[in-house]
Amino acid sequence: MGFKTPEYLEHYLNKEWRKPPENFVDCSLYYTGLDPFFIDYMNKVVRPCMAYSCGSADSLINSGAKMNIGYSIKSTAVKLIKGDKLIFDGDDLACQKISETWSPKVGFDAFLESAIDYMEMGGTVAVKLNKDRFGRCYPVATRIDRFYVTTDDVGEVVDIVLFNSLLYSERYSAKINRSYWLVEERYYNASRKPCVIYKVHIKSGIAGKEILPSVDSAGIDEAGLPEQVKSILRKKGIAVNKETALPFRDGLGVWLWRRTANNSCVPGLTLGDPLFYGVLDLLWSVDTVFSGSLTDVILGSGKVLVPKKYLQSIRDDLRRQGANDLSSRLLAMTDNFSDSDDSLVYIYTEHDKDFPPVPVQFDIRSEQYRGMFEMYLRQIVSHCGFAPTSVFPFLQDASNKTATEVTAEENLTRATVQSAHQTIMPMINRMLAEVLYQAGMTGKAKIRLSDYIGNALLRDENIRENYLAGLIPKEEAVQRINNISAKETAEYLAKLKEQQAAQGGGLFNDKDYFGGGE
Repeated sequence: MGFKTPEYLEHYLNKEWRKPPENFVDCSLYYTGLDPFFIDYMNKVVRPCMAYSCGSADSLINSGAKMNIGYSIKSTAVKLIKGDKLIFDGDDLACQKISETWSPKVGFDAFLESAIDYMEMGGTVAVKLNKDRFGRCYPVATRIDRFYVTTDDVGEVVDIVLFNSLLYSERYSAKINRSYWLVEERYYNASRKPCVIYKVHIKSGIAGKEILPSVDSAGIDEAGLPEQVKSILRKKGIAVNKETALPFRDGLGVWLWRRTANNSCVPGLTLGDPLFYGVLDLLWSVDTVFSGSLTDVILGSGKVLVPKKYLQSIRDDLRRQGANDLSSRLLAMTDNFSDSDDSLVYIYTEHDKDFPPVPVQFDIRSEQYRGMFEMYLRQIVSHCGFAPTSVFPFLQDASNKTATEVTAEENLTRATVQSAHQTIMPMINRMLAEVLYQAGMTGKAKIRLSDYIGNALLRDENIRENYLAGLIPKEEAVQRINNISAKETAEYLAKLKEQQAAQGGGLFNDKDYFGGGE
Protein backbone atom coordinates (compact mmCIF):
# COMPACT_ATOMS: atom_id res chain seq x y z
CA MET A 1 0.00 0.00 0.00
CA GLY A 2 3.03 2.29 0.27
CA PHE A 3 2.57 3.07 3.96
CA LYS A 4 2.68 1.20 7.23
CA THR A 5 -0.37 1.33 9.43
CA PRO A 6 0.51 3.06 12.72
CA GLU A 7 0.76 0.76 15.70
CA TYR A 8 -2.14 2.14 17.68
CA LEU A 9 -4.40 2.06 14.60
CA GLU A 10 -3.54 -1.64 14.31
CA HIS A 11 -4.35 -1.99 18.01
CA TYR A 12 -7.73 -0.34 17.45
CA LEU A 13 -8.57 -2.58 14.50
CA ASN A 14 -7.80 -5.67 16.57
CA LYS A 15 -10.06 -4.73 19.47
CA GLU A 16 -12.72 -7.35 19.93
CA TRP A 17 -15.59 -4.93 20.50
CA ARG A 18 -15.15 -3.03 17.21
CA LYS A 19 -14.96 -6.05 14.92
CA PRO A 20 -18.05 -6.09 12.70
CA PRO A 21 -20.38 -9.07 13.03
CA GLU A 22 -19.94 -11.99 10.67
CA ASN A 23 -23.40 -11.78 9.19
CA PHE A 24 -23.33 -15.13 7.44
CA VAL A 25 -24.08 -18.78 7.97
CA ASP A 26 -20.97 -20.81 8.75
CA CYS A 27 -19.53 -21.78 5.36
CA SER A 28 -18.65 -25.28 6.57
CA LEU A 29 -22.13 -26.49 5.70
CA TYR A 30 -24.07 -23.85 3.78
CA TYR A 31 -21.59 -23.20 1.00
CA THR A 32 -20.51 -26.81 0.73
CA GLY A 33 -24.17 -27.77 0.39
CA LEU A 34 -24.64 -25.61 -2.69
CA ASP A 35 -25.07 -26.97 -6.17
CA PRO A 36 -21.59 -27.15 -7.81
CA PHE A 37 -23.13 -25.32 -10.77
CA PHE A 38 -22.99 -22.02 -8.92
CA ILE A 39 -20.99 -22.55 -5.70
CA ASP A 40 -18.08 -20.53 -7.14
CA TYR A 41 -20.45 -17.69 -8.02
CA MET A 42 -21.91 -17.63 -4.52
CA ASN A 43 -18.50 -17.55 -2.85
CA LYS A 44 -16.75 -15.07 -5.12
CA VAL A 45 -19.61 -12.73 -6.04
CA VAL A 46 -22.51 -12.92 -3.62
CA ARG A 47 -20.59 -13.23 -0.33
CA PRO A 48 -18.33 -10.17 -0.78
CA CYS A 49 -21.18 -8.10 -2.22
CA MET A 50 -23.32 -8.92 0.81
CA ALA A 51 -20.44 -8.14 3.17
CA TYR A 52 -20.02 -4.66 1.72
CA SER A 53 -23.75 -3.96 1.52
CA CYS A 54 -24.57 -4.81 5.14
CA GLY A 55 -21.38 -3.44 6.75
CA SER A 56 -20.31 -6.79 8.12
CA ALA A 57 -17.18 -8.89 7.84
CA ASP A 58 -16.87 -12.33 6.28
CA SER A 59 -13.45 -13.74 7.18
CA LEU A 60 -11.02 -11.32 5.49
CA ILE A 61 -13.65 -9.56 3.39
CA ASN A 62 -14.36 -5.99 4.50
CA SER A 63 -12.74 -6.47 7.91
CA GLY A 64 -10.40 -3.43 8.12
CA ALA A 65 -11.01 0.28 8.68
CA LYS A 66 -13.92 1.23 6.47
CA MET A 67 -16.57 3.86 5.86
CA ASN A 68 -19.47 1.47 5.15
CA ILE A 69 -20.21 3.33 1.94
CA GLY A 70 -21.72 0.15 0.55
CA TYR A 71 -24.30 0.08 3.32
CA SER A 72 -25.21 3.74 2.69
CA ILE A 73 -25.63 3.22 -1.06
CA LYS A 74 -27.68 0.04 -0.58
CA SER A 75 -29.99 1.67 1.98
CA THR A 76 -30.62 4.63 -0.32
CA ALA A 77 -31.22 2.33 -3.30
CA VAL A 78 -33.84 0.43 -1.30
CA LYS A 79 -35.69 3.65 -0.44
CA LEU A 80 -35.60 4.86 -4.05
CA ILE A 81 -36.99 1.57 -5.38
CA LYS A 82 -39.65 1.17 -2.72
CA GLY A 83 -40.76 4.79 -2.97
CA ASP A 84 -42.65 6.76 -0.38
CA LYS A 85 -46.15 5.47 -1.06
CA LEU A 86 -47.81 2.17 -1.98
CA ILE A 87 -50.84 2.39 -4.27
CA PHE A 88 -53.24 -0.46 -5.04
CA ASP A 89 -55.34 -0.34 -8.22
CA GLY A 90 -58.13 -2.70 -9.28
CA ASP A 91 -61.59 -3.66 -8.06
CA ASP A 92 -62.82 -1.51 -5.19
CA LEU A 93 -63.56 -4.36 -2.77
CA ALA A 94 -60.29 -6.14 -3.50
CA CYS A 95 -58.24 -2.94 -3.13
CA GLN A 96 -60.05 -2.11 0.10
CA LYS A 97 -59.33 -5.57 1.45
CA ILE A 98 -55.65 -5.37 0.55
CA SER A 99 -54.93 -1.76 1.51
CA GLU A 100 -57.11 -1.26 4.56
CA THR A 101 -57.20 -4.71 6.17
CA TRP A 102 -54.51 -7.09 4.99
CA SER A 103 -51.58 -4.73 4.36
CA PRO A 104 -51.46 -3.02 7.80
CA LYS A 105 -52.23 -6.27 9.61
CA VAL A 106 -49.26 -8.20 8.15
CA GLY A 107 -46.90 -5.20 8.04
CA PHE A 108 -46.71 -5.29 4.25
CA ASP A 109 -44.86 -1.99 4.03
CA ALA A 110 -42.04 -3.22 6.28
CA PHE A 111 -42.00 -6.59 4.51
CA LEU A 112 -41.60 -4.92 1.12
CA GLU A 113 -38.65 -2.87 2.32
CA SER A 114 -36.91 -5.92 3.80
CA ALA A 115 -37.50 -7.96 0.63
CA ILE A 116 -36.03 -5.23 -1.59
CA ASP A 117 -33.14 -4.88 0.87
CA TYR A 118 -32.31 -8.61 0.61
CA MET A 119 -32.70 -8.48 -3.17
CA GLU A 120 -30.22 -5.62 -3.51
CA MET A 121 -27.74 -7.33 -1.18
CA GLY A 122 -27.62 -10.76 -2.80
CA GLY A 123 -29.28 -10.19 -6.17
CA THR A 124 -32.14 -12.57 -5.33
CA VAL A 125 -34.63 -12.96 -2.49
CA ALA A 126 -37.10 -15.78 -1.85
CA VAL A 127 -40.57 -14.51 -0.93
CA LYS A 128 -43.04 -17.04 0.40
CA LEU A 129 -46.59 -16.95 1.70
CA ASN A 130 -47.40 -18.64 4.98
CA LYS A 131 -50.93 -19.56 5.97
CA ASP A 132 -51.65 -19.91 9.68
CA ARG A 133 -54.28 -22.10 11.32
CA PHE A 134 -56.84 -19.27 11.09
CA GLY A 135 -56.47 -19.07 7.32
CA ARG A 136 -54.56 -15.78 7.34
CA CYS A 137 -51.78 -15.35 4.76
CA TYR A 138 -48.66 -13.36 5.47
CA PRO A 139 -45.48 -12.89 3.39
CA VAL A 140 -41.91 -13.65 4.53
CA ALA A 141 -38.65 -12.62 2.81
CA THR A 142 -35.66 -14.97 3.07
CA ARG A 143 -32.10 -13.91 2.29
CA ILE A 144 -30.14 -15.80 -0.34
CA ASP A 145 -27.81 -17.48 2.19
CA ARG A 146 -30.76 -18.95 4.08
CA PHE A 147 -32.19 -21.21 1.39
CA TYR A 148 -31.38 -23.76 -1.29
CA VAL A 149 -33.52 -23.57 -4.41
CA THR A 150 -34.13 -25.46 -7.64
CA THR A 151 -35.87 -23.65 -10.50
CA ASP A 152 -37.00 -24.40 -14.01
CA ASP A 153 -35.88 -22.56 -17.14
CA VAL A 154 -38.12 -19.55 -16.52
CA GLY A 155 -37.21 -19.16 -12.87
CA GLU A 156 -40.25 -20.85 -11.31
CA VAL A 157 -39.44 -22.56 -8.01
CA VAL A 158 -39.80 -26.35 -8.15
CA ASP A 159 -38.05 -27.17 -4.86
CA ILE A 160 -36.80 -24.98 -2.02
CA VAL A 161 -35.34 -25.60 1.43
CA LEU A 162 -35.60 -22.66 3.82
CA PHE A 163 -33.75 -22.32 7.11
CA ASN A 164 -36.03 -20.28 9.31
CA SER A 165 -34.66 -18.16 12.11
CA LEU A 166 -34.58 -19.04 15.80
CA LEU A 167 -37.67 -21.01 16.73
CA TYR A 168 -37.21 -21.31 20.45
CA SER A 169 -34.42 -21.13 23.02
CA GLU A 170 -34.48 -23.15 26.22
CA ARG A 171 -32.06 -22.76 29.09
CA TYR A 172 -31.41 -25.65 31.46
CA SER A 173 -28.50 -24.11 33.34
CA ALA A 174 -25.69 -21.64 32.90
CA LYS A 175 -23.86 -24.18 30.70
CA ILE A 176 -26.71 -25.69 28.68
CA ASN A 177 -28.63 -23.43 26.30
CA ARG A 178 -30.41 -25.08 23.39
CA SER A 179 -31.76 -23.27 20.35
CA TYR A 180 -33.58 -24.72 17.38
CA TRP A 181 -33.80 -24.44 13.61
CA LEU A 182 -37.11 -24.84 11.84
CA VAL A 183 -36.25 -26.25 8.41
CA GLU A 184 -38.95 -26.02 5.76
CA GLU A 185 -38.91 -27.78 2.39
CA ARG A 186 -41.50 -27.05 -0.28
CA TYR A 187 -41.62 -29.34 -3.31
CA TYR A 188 -43.84 -31.25 -5.72
CA ASN A 189 -44.48 -34.84 -4.69
CA ALA A 190 -44.75 -37.89 -6.96
CA SER A 191 -48.34 -36.89 -7.84
CA ARG A 192 -47.15 -33.37 -8.84
CA LYS A 193 -49.00 -31.88 -5.90
CA PRO A 194 -47.36 -28.97 -4.01
CA CYS A 195 -46.31 -30.14 -0.56
CA VAL A 196 -44.30 -29.01 2.44
CA ILE A 197 -42.44 -30.83 5.19
CA TYR A 198 -41.09 -29.23 8.37
CA LYS A 199 -38.19 -30.48 10.48
CA VAL A 200 -36.83 -29.22 13.79
CA HIS A 201 -33.09 -29.41 14.53
CA ILE A 202 -31.00 -28.34 17.51
CA LYS A 203 -28.66 -25.49 16.62
CA SER A 204 -24.92 -26.08 16.73
CA GLY A 205 -21.99 -23.71 16.47
CA ILE A 206 -21.60 -20.41 18.30
CA ALA A 207 -23.62 -17.20 18.23
CA GLY A 208 -23.15 -15.46 14.91
CA LYS A 209 -21.66 -18.60 13.35
CA GLU A 210 -24.51 -21.06 13.60
CA ILE A 211 -24.00 -24.21 11.58
CA LEU A 212 -26.94 -25.17 9.40
CA PRO A 213 -28.38 -28.65 9.78
CA SER A 214 -27.90 -31.09 6.95
CA VAL A 215 -30.76 -31.02 4.50
CA ASP A 216 -30.98 -34.80 4.34
CA SER A 217 -30.84 -35.42 8.08
CA ALA A 218 -34.00 -36.41 9.95
CA GLY A 219 -35.59 -33.91 12.29
CA ILE A 220 -36.39 -34.46 15.94
CA ASP A 221 -39.53 -36.50 16.57
CA GLU A 222 -42.40 -34.50 17.96
CA ALA A 223 -42.38 -36.61 21.11
CA GLY A 224 -38.79 -35.59 21.78
CA LEU A 225 -39.42 -31.84 21.54
CA PRO A 226 -39.83 -29.61 24.60
CA GLU A 227 -43.40 -28.69 25.43
CA GLN A 228 -42.79 -25.03 24.63
CA VAL A 229 -41.61 -25.94 21.12
CA LYS A 230 -44.69 -28.12 20.62
CA SER A 231 -46.88 -25.20 21.68
CA ILE A 232 -45.24 -22.88 19.15
CA LEU A 233 -45.71 -25.43 16.38
CA ARG A 234 -49.37 -25.89 17.28
CA LYS A 235 -49.94 -22.13 17.16
CA LYS A 236 -48.40 -22.07 13.69
CA GLY A 237 -50.45 -25.06 12.59
CA ILE A 238 -47.28 -27.04 11.79
CA ALA A 239 -46.87 -30.82 11.90
CA VAL A 240 -43.22 -31.89 11.87
CA ASN A 241 -41.68 -34.73 9.81
CA LYS A 242 -44.91 -35.14 7.87
CA GLU A 243 -45.71 -34.34 4.26
CA THR A 244 -48.51 -31.79 4.15
CA ALA A 245 -50.34 -30.47 1.09
CA LEU A 246 -49.86 -26.78 0.37
CA PRO A 247 -53.08 -24.78 -0.09
CA PHE A 248 -51.73 -22.38 -2.69
CA ARG A 249 -52.99 -22.15 -6.25
CA ASP A 250 -49.87 -20.44 -7.62
CA GLY A 251 -47.33 -23.26 -7.36
CA LEU A 252 -45.49 -23.59 -4.06
CA GLY A 253 -46.44 -20.13 -2.83
CA VAL A 254 -42.79 -19.07 -3.26
CA TRP A 255 -41.44 -16.56 -5.76
CA LEU A 256 -37.90 -15.41 -6.50
CA TRP A 257 -37.48 -11.65 -6.84
CA ARG A 258 -34.40 -10.97 -8.95
CA ARG A 259 -32.64 -7.64 -9.19
CA THR A 260 -31.65 -8.26 -12.82
CA ALA A 261 -33.35 -10.29 -15.54
CA ASN A 262 -30.31 -12.50 -16.08
CA ASN A 263 -27.08 -13.51 -14.34
CA SER A 264 -23.89 -11.91 -15.62
CA CYS A 265 -21.55 -14.70 -14.47
CA VAL A 266 -23.28 -18.05 -14.94
CA PRO A 267 -25.32 -18.50 -18.14
CA GLY A 268 -28.68 -20.06 -17.40
CA LEU A 269 -28.54 -19.38 -13.66
CA THR A 270 -31.89 -17.93 -12.59
CA LEU A 271 -30.41 -15.60 -9.97
CA GLY A 272 -29.98 -11.83 -10.29
CA ASP A 273 -26.79 -9.82 -9.86
CA PRO A 274 -26.20 -8.10 -6.50
CA LEU A 275 -26.19 -4.31 -6.37
CA PHE A 276 -22.40 -4.18 -6.01
CA TYR A 277 -21.57 -6.65 -8.74
CA GLY A 278 -18.65 -5.09 -10.62
CA VAL A 279 -17.79 -2.38 -8.08
CA LEU A 280 -16.01 -4.35 -5.35
CA ASP A 281 -12.63 -2.91 -6.34
CA LEU A 282 -14.04 0.62 -6.17
CA LEU A 283 -15.52 -0.02 -2.71
CA TRP A 284 -12.15 -1.33 -1.58
CA SER A 285 -10.53 1.80 -3.04
CA VAL A 286 -12.79 4.03 -0.93
CA ASP A 287 -11.79 2.13 2.21
CA THR A 288 -8.14 2.44 1.17
CA VAL A 289 -8.46 6.21 0.76
CA PHE A 290 -10.16 6.38 4.16
CA SER A 291 -7.36 4.31 5.76
CA GLY A 292 -4.74 6.54 4.13
CA SER A 293 -6.40 9.69 5.41
CA LEU A 294 -6.43 8.25 8.94
CA THR A 295 -2.74 7.48 8.64
CA ASP A 296 -2.05 11.04 7.50
CA VAL A 297 -3.96 12.42 10.47
CA ILE A 298 -2.02 10.21 12.87
CA LEU A 299 1.37 11.03 11.34
CA GLY A 300 0.37 14.67 11.00
CA SER A 301 0.56 15.32 14.76
CA GLY A 302 3.54 17.42 15.76
CA LYS A 303 6.80 15.50 16.29
CA VAL A 304 10.31 16.49 17.35
CA LEU A 305 13.45 14.78 16.00
CA VAL A 306 16.85 14.65 17.69
CA PRO A 307 19.92 12.38 17.16
CA LYS A 308 20.07 9.42 19.56
CA LYS A 309 23.72 10.10 20.49
CA TYR A 310 22.68 13.37 22.15
CA LEU A 311 20.15 11.73 24.44
CA GLN A 312 22.93 11.20 27.01
CA SER A 313 23.61 14.91 27.30
CA ILE A 314 19.89 15.58 27.49
CA ARG A 315 19.53 13.01 30.26
CA ASP A 316 22.46 14.54 32.18
CA ASP A 317 20.91 17.96 31.80
CA LEU A 318 17.63 16.68 33.17
CA ARG A 319 19.37 15.01 36.09
CA ARG A 320 21.14 18.26 37.01
CA GLN A 321 17.74 19.93 37.10
CA GLY A 322 16.44 17.25 39.50
CA ALA A 323 14.17 15.48 37.02
CA ASN A 324 15.34 12.06 38.18
CA ASP A 325 12.09 10.25 37.40
CA LEU A 326 12.04 11.50 33.82
CA SER A 327 15.76 10.77 33.49
CA SER A 328 15.29 7.18 34.62
CA ARG A 329 12.50 6.71 32.08
CA LEU A 330 14.73 8.09 29.34
CA LEU A 331 17.50 5.75 30.46
CA ALA A 332 15.21 2.77 30.25
CA MET A 333 14.17 3.79 26.76
CA THR A 334 17.71 4.35 25.41
CA ASP A 335 19.75 1.49 26.86
CA ASN A 336 20.70 0.19 23.44
CA PHE A 337 21.89 3.36 21.75
CA SER A 338 25.58 3.99 20.95
CA ASP A 339 27.58 7.20 20.59
CA SER A 340 28.01 6.57 16.89
CA ASP A 341 24.27 6.21 16.28
CA ASP A 342 23.18 9.04 13.99
CA SER A 343 19.65 7.73 13.36
CA LEU A 344 16.74 9.94 14.35
CA VAL A 345 14.08 9.28 16.95
CA TYR A 346 10.93 11.10 18.07
CA ILE A 347 11.21 12.78 21.46
CA TYR A 348 9.49 15.70 23.13
CA THR A 349 12.13 17.95 24.77
CA GLU A 350 13.21 21.57 25.06
CA HIS A 351 16.65 20.92 26.59
CA ASP A 352 20.22 21.06 25.30
CA LYS A 353 20.47 24.36 23.44
CA ASP A 354 23.63 23.18 21.64
CA PHE A 355 21.60 20.64 19.74
CA PRO A 356 18.14 22.12 19.21
CA PRO A 357 15.47 19.54 18.32
CA VAL A 358 13.94 19.67 14.84
CA PRO A 359 10.12 19.93 14.72
CA VAL A 360 8.42 17.94 11.98
CA GLN A 361 4.83 18.38 10.77
CA PHE A 362 3.58 16.04 8.05
CA ASP A 363 1.18 17.54 5.57
CA ILE A 364 -2.42 16.32 5.96
CA ARG A 365 -3.57 16.14 2.35
CA SER A 366 -7.26 16.77 2.98
CA GLU A 367 -8.05 18.29 -0.44
CA GLN A 368 -6.34 15.47 -2.31
CA TYR A 369 -8.17 12.85 -0.27
CA ARG A 370 -11.49 14.60 -0.80
CA GLY A 371 -10.92 14.64 -4.55
CA MET A 372 -10.11 10.92 -4.65
CA PHE A 373 -13.00 10.09 -2.34
CA GLU A 374 -15.59 11.97 -4.41
CA MET A 375 -14.21 10.53 -7.66
CA TYR A 376 -14.61 6.96 -6.38
CA LEU A 377 -18.07 7.71 -4.99
CA ARG A 378 -19.29 9.03 -8.32
CA GLN A 379 -17.96 5.96 -10.12
CA ILE A 380 -19.52 3.53 -7.64
CA VAL A 381 -22.96 5.15 -7.68
CA SER A 382 -22.96 5.45 -11.48
CA HIS A 383 -21.94 1.80 -11.90
CA CYS A 384 -24.84 0.84 -9.61
CA GLY A 385 -27.21 2.66 -11.95
CA PHE A 386 -27.95 5.87 -10.05
CA ALA A 387 -27.12 9.52 -10.49
CA PRO A 388 -24.44 10.44 -7.89
CA THR A 389 -26.53 13.33 -6.52
CA SER A 390 -29.55 11.03 -6.09
CA VAL A 391 -27.62 9.01 -3.50
CA PHE A 392 -25.16 11.59 -2.14
CA PRO A 393 -26.48 15.17 -2.45
CA PHE A 394 -23.14 16.58 -1.28
CA LEU A 395 -21.61 15.56 -4.63
CA GLN A 396 -23.10 18.66 -6.29
CA ASP A 397 -20.70 20.46 -8.63
CA ALA A 398 -19.67 24.00 -7.84
CA SER A 399 -21.10 25.29 -11.13
CA ASN A 400 -24.82 25.82 -11.57
CA LYS A 401 -26.61 23.38 -13.86
CA THR A 402 -29.56 23.95 -16.12
CA ALA A 403 -32.81 22.06 -15.60
CA THR A 404 -32.03 20.01 -18.73
CA GLU A 405 -28.64 18.95 -17.33
CA VAL A 406 -30.16 17.99 -13.99
CA THR A 407 -32.92 16.01 -15.71
CA ALA A 408 -30.36 14.18 -17.87
CA GLU A 409 -28.49 13.06 -14.75
CA GLU A 410 -31.63 12.05 -12.90
CA ASN A 411 -32.83 10.00 -15.88
CA LEU A 412 -30.24 7.35 -14.98
CA THR A 413 -31.78 6.93 -11.52
CA ARG A 414 -35.29 6.93 -12.94
CA ALA A 415 -34.41 4.25 -15.50
CA THR A 416 -32.87 2.04 -12.81
CA VAL A 417 -35.87 2.42 -10.50
CA GLN A 418 -38.32 1.70 -13.33
CA SER A 419 -36.32 -1.39 -14.34
CA ALA A 420 -36.51 -2.71 -10.78
CA HIS A 421 -40.26 -2.01 -10.67
CA GLN A 422 -40.84 -3.87 -13.94
CA THR A 423 -38.94 -6.86 -12.55
CA ILE A 424 -40.56 -7.20 -9.13
CA MET A 425 -44.10 -5.86 -9.56
CA PRO A 426 -45.35 -8.90 -11.54
CA MET A 427 -44.14 -11.11 -8.67
CA ILE A 428 -45.82 -8.88 -6.08
CA ASN A 429 -49.07 -8.96 -8.05
CA ARG A 430 -48.96 -12.75 -8.23
CA MET A 431 -48.61 -12.83 -4.46
CA LEU A 432 -51.52 -10.39 -4.02
CA ALA A 433 -53.68 -12.52 -6.32
CA GLU A 434 -52.88 -15.55 -4.14
CA VAL A 435 -53.76 -13.62 -0.98
CA LEU A 436 -57.15 -12.64 -2.44
CA TYR A 437 -57.78 -16.21 -3.61
CA GLN A 438 -57.00 -17.60 -0.15
CA ALA A 439 -59.38 -15.00 1.33
CA GLY A 440 -62.16 -16.19 -0.99
CA MET A 441 -62.34 -12.98 -3.02
CA THR A 442 -62.77 -12.95 -6.81
CA GLY A 443 -61.70 -9.34 -7.39
CA LYS A 444 -58.29 -8.18 -8.57
CA ALA A 445 -55.78 -5.79 -7.03
CA LYS A 446 -52.40 -4.72 -8.33
CA ILE A 447 -49.65 -2.71 -6.71
CA ARG A 448 -48.19 0.48 -8.14
CA LEU A 449 -44.90 1.63 -6.66
CA SER A 450 -44.08 5.34 -6.63
CA ASP A 451 -42.09 6.48 -9.62
CA TYR A 452 -38.78 8.26 -9.00
CA ILE A 453 -39.13 12.01 -9.43
CA GLY A 454 -35.80 13.79 -9.73
CA ASN A 455 -37.26 17.21 -10.49
CA ALA A 456 -40.90 17.30 -9.38
CA LEU A 457 -41.52 20.87 -10.56
CA LEU A 458 -40.25 20.16 -14.07
CA ARG A 459 -42.26 16.93 -14.26
CA ASP A 460 -45.49 18.59 -13.08
CA GLU A 461 -45.03 21.42 -15.57
CA ASN A 462 -44.61 18.89 -18.37
CA ILE A 463 -47.81 17.07 -17.34
CA ARG A 464 -49.77 20.33 -17.28
CA GLU A 465 -48.49 21.28 -20.74
CA ASN A 466 -49.51 17.87 -22.09
CA TYR A 467 -52.99 18.28 -20.58
CA LEU A 468 -53.46 21.76 -22.03
CA ALA A 469 -52.32 20.45 -25.42
CA GLY A 470 -54.97 17.74 -25.23
CA LEU A 471 -52.45 14.90 -25.17
CA ILE A 472 -53.54 13.31 -21.86
CA PRO A 473 -56.93 13.23 -20.10
CA LYS A 474 -57.63 15.16 -16.92
CA GLU A 475 -57.86 11.98 -14.81
CA GLU A 476 -54.37 10.91 -15.86
CA ALA A 477 -52.92 14.35 -15.11
CA VAL A 478 -54.47 14.55 -11.64
CA GLN A 479 -53.41 10.99 -10.81
CA ARG A 480 -49.78 11.46 -11.85
CA ILE A 481 -49.30 14.89 -10.29
CA ASN A 482 -50.74 13.82 -6.93
CA ASN A 483 -49.47 10.21 -7.04
CA ILE A 484 -52.80 8.66 -6.08
CA SER A 485 -54.80 5.60 -7.12
CA ALA A 486 -57.57 5.54 -9.72
CA LYS A 487 -60.23 5.41 -7.00
CA GLU A 488 -58.68 8.35 -5.14
CA THR A 489 -58.47 10.27 -8.43
CA ALA A 490 -62.21 9.87 -9.03
CA GLU A 491 -62.94 11.07 -5.49
CA TYR A 492 -60.49 13.93 -5.95
CA LEU A 493 -62.16 15.14 -9.17
CA ALA A 494 -65.63 14.81 -7.64
CA LYS A 495 -64.60 17.08 -4.76
CA LEU A 496 -63.07 19.58 -7.19
CA LYS A 497 -66.32 19.63 -9.15
CA GLU A 498 -68.34 20.24 -6.00
CA GLN A 499 -66.05 23.11 -4.96
CA GLN A 500 -66.20 24.68 -8.41
CA ALA A 501 -69.99 24.54 -8.37
CA ALA A 502 -70.10 26.07 -4.87
CA GLN A 503 -67.72 28.88 -5.92
CA GLY A 504 -69.37 29.52 -9.23
CA GLY A 505 -66.51 27.97 -11.18
CA GLY A 506 -64.27 30.94 -10.55
CA LEU A 507 -61.32 29.83 -8.45
CA PHE A 508 -60.39 26.23 -9.14
CA ASN A 509 -61.12 25.64 -12.79
CA ASP A 510 -59.02 23.65 -15.25
CA LYS A 511 -56.94 26.59 -16.41
CA ASP A 512 -56.08 27.69 -12.89
CA TYR A 513 -55.03 24.19 -11.87
CA PHE A 514 -53.26 23.18 -15.05
CA GLY A 515 -51.38 26.32 -16.05
CA GLY A 516 -53.17 29.47 -14.93
CA GLY A 517 -54.16 32.39 -17.09
CA GLU A 518 -57.48 33.71 -18.35
